[in-house]
Amino acid sequence: MNLKGKRLLLLGGSMWKEAIASYAEEQGIVLIATGNDHSAGIFEIASEGYDVDSTDKEAMKNLIKGKNIDGVYMGGSEQVIAVACEYLMELGLPCYCTKKQWNYLQNKSNFKDLCVRNGLPVVPKYEVTNESISIPNDAYPVITKPADGCGSSGFSLCLNQEELSKGYAIAREASDSGSVVVEKFVKNDSVVVFYTFSNGKAYFSGLENKYPVRYEQQGSYVAGVFLFESSFVSEFRENFDQKVEKMFQSIGLTEGSAWIEVFHDGSNYYFNEVGYRYGGSVSIYPVDYFYNINQVAADIFYALTGESCINGHLSLIGDRVKRKKHYCIYPLHIRPGKISSISGVDELLSRDNFVVVPTTKIVGDTVKSTGTVGQIFAFVHFVFDTLDDCKEAIQIIHETIKVLDENGENLTNRMLDFDARSITL
Repeated sequence: MNLKGKRLLLLGGSMWKEAIASYAEEQGIVLIATGNDHSAGIFEIASEGYDVDSTDKEAMKNLIKGKNIDGVYMGGSEQVIAVACEYLMELGLPCYCTKKQWNYLQNKSNFKDLCVRNGLPVVPKYEVTNESISIPNDAYPVITKPADGCGSSGFSLCLNQEELSKGYAIAREASDSGSVVVEKFVKNDSVVVFYTFSNGKAYFSGLENKYPVRYEQQGSYVAGVFLFESSFVSEFRENFDQKVEKMFQSIGLTEGSAWIEVFHDGSNYYFNEVGYRYGGSVSIYPVDYFYNINQVAADIFYALTGESCINGHLSLIGDRVKRKKHYCIYPLHIRPGKISSISGVDELLSRDNFVVVPTTKIVGDTVKSTGTVGQIFAFVHFVFDTLDDCKEAIQIIHETIKVLDENGENLTNRMLDFDARSITL
């Protein structure tokens, strides 16, 4: 379909603004941005911008009707998607998910029950209430986390009753619904599997190895490095592909994309949680690199037409990037402080093995000690052939990118000890 002149409202997507802008320019789409933060990247690429809260249902309905919007691209914010999917349906505009589907998958307990019903293994969980916060002594260690949280917010590792009570309170405070999940702690090196949906079919879109790092002060685990494509891909697909597709079909998913984090202790797999959106590390790039699916283009096309098309779009991977066997996403963590200057990103992208460097912070931002993804400055994407190449690229990242505070101190924090971990390809 001809998309020239179509008016697309952006509710998010600043982390991959280049991908949005590229497809819009190619197709002649007019971009309009809205939100309370005009420093967000979507305002840089938009022709029009409006100061309307994208979670304000009635205000958004008025904006969409008043500005003759043809389609709405929601981006990746869970808070925005949770509200937008409702008012888009009311307006009769295309939306990849229903409110019911979104709410169901957002709840970690619901997802675990869904996995069990479809024969997928999950980590043992314990029924704990605010009135009775206790479990058997032989159950420790356990973790507590919000049933509806993300980004390691509200996560605690608990070794005894006292820590369980504290962890439960932290998780409950971080949960919008006040619901807490308590489950057995297992070795949390994991794989993350990606799927893209089109006309009700789930297309396998990659498997990555995910290695976490731990913030000692908070006790929380945050991503340390992501490596594609996992050597477990054949084993995983043989054991779980059909069951996962059946699970998604059982709740009627037809469009969009999803990822599932699956703990892997070397022998066993435990399905942990799902995201009905792009991966927070900007996983759209490795999905395109290995499977030739431009998820951004597919989602924009659907938002503007109501028609599904996941093939035939231009690639997100530029010609300057040299093809390699493997792909790495390296989260660059930073220490607390106020950012006064940022340098080195463009220099890094002048190298033919670096793909993209989506950043989460700008000059003037204050970084707090949270032990969450809020302490990640950027997700650096690069390609490589061997683990030595990977380690060399990470060294180059730390030598090149400088995030300085007001005292001229570099805030970048090397969290991952590559040689001390059992990292494999």
